[in-house]
Amino acid sequence: MLLQGNLREFSLPNIFQLVKMSAKSGALTIRRDEAWGKIYFTNGLINYAFSVPQQLPLGERLVQAGLLKPAQLKQALAAQKKARKEGPRLGAVLLEKQFIARDTLEEAVREQIQDAAFDFFSWPDGEFSFNAEERPDDEDVLVEMNVENVIMEGCRRIDEWELIFEHLGSLERIPHLAYNEGVEDRGEVRLTPDEWRVVVHIDGRADINTILRDCGLDRFHGAKVIYSLFSSGLVTVSEPVIDGMRKGVSVCVRGPIDFYNEVFLTTLTDSNVTKQLRVELIDEKEVEVPIVAGTVTTVESDEGEDEEEFTPVAEVLVYTSVSTVPEAAWARVARDASAFVVLVNANDADSLRNARLDAEFVKSCDGVPFVVATYTSMAEDAVEPDAVRAALGVDDGVPVIVCSLRDRTSVIGVVRAAVDLTRGA
Repeated sequence: MLLQGNLREFSLPNIFQLVKMSAKSGALTIRRDEAWGKIYFTNGLINYAFSVPQQLPLGERLVQAGLLKPAQLKQALAAQKKARKEGPRLGAVLLEKQFIARDTLEEAVREQIQDAAFDFFSWPDGEFSFNAEERPDDEDVLVEMNVENVIMEGCRRIDEWELIFEHLGSLERIPHLAYNEGVEDRGEVRLTPDEWRVVVHIDGRADINTILRDCGLDRFHGAKVIYSLFSSGLVTVSEPVIDGMRKGVSVCVRGPIDFYNEVFLTTLTDSNVTKQLRVELIDEKEVEVPIVAGTVTTVESDEGEDEEEFTPVAEVLVYTSVSTVPEAAWARVARDASAFVVLVNANDADSLRNARLDAEFVKSCDGVPFVVATYTSMAEDAVEPDAVRAALGVDDGVPVIVCSLRDRTSVIGVVRAAVDLTRGA
């Protein structure tokens, strides 16, 4: 059976139906960029599936469901690694050690198949091919699932996603714990284990995307839990802080050491920062971009200076990302910046060289103004401003400001200098 093509021309449900009607056995491989997976069929029935990257590995799924102890998972993974280079399948190890019953494991495999199929259903395109000669590994735990049931579940999940987005809006929104009159009357809140997994990550600072990444549930079930909490009045959501990038004055902070970039922001905002996870499509591939952001309600002049010289700004958004984000994604994050702060560790000449790439990136951003803020993490005295300019290749028109990262007056002064550049001050 020759079956291959692109999902743009032939939908996944149609492929499933064709394999079922012909009662074929084999593996359907689906690939898009670095993401891929396989769905195995036997006589037209689905009996195994996986996707790469896998949102929730089988072992973690069993632990989170309370069906396997963390210590047992650790022991099974160690045995799997020790057995041989590739190791037997985890399910086979769990059964051999009698850590779990076969029917319980099979139910987890069914959920894994549904998750993989749902991932593939959401792809607008991707290459597929069916190999009738390929079979699952002998150690895979196989089940039998009707094609129609898998299709119906995939469609149901898509409908639920639409409902979740309709009520929660962007997954960049910030959840906050709340309670309704019913809770006040009862004087208590009862939560399911999955709700607890989500609630412990809701701190009024992390956005929904970040919580879905950290709570340990797969994205679909995690989003369902947040929506359930929202519908029951236990959670409210506020607009993403990073929406301010496009609405007012925003300052992007960039430096070679993520820790010190975040210290700058937490000092600036008195620790009132939000953690958001933006997903950017770069070269047809989804890239997760963590963003730490906060706002300063006013940028005030120093005591004794002419107040008219530094007109207070009602609200300034200040944000940063991490050094591991690809440059193309950084460019997306930085495109709405009104100004930049290049944060430079000025301990010595070697430290300055680490910041040169950041300066080059900022200089390439269509003439957006920037200031250089130097700090020291080890040395007592920072490298002189002229030496900083020479090392970074910036001219005399770029302010170089000595900054103390844990002194709020100092970091506010840096942001104020950047904002002043946007007004031509």
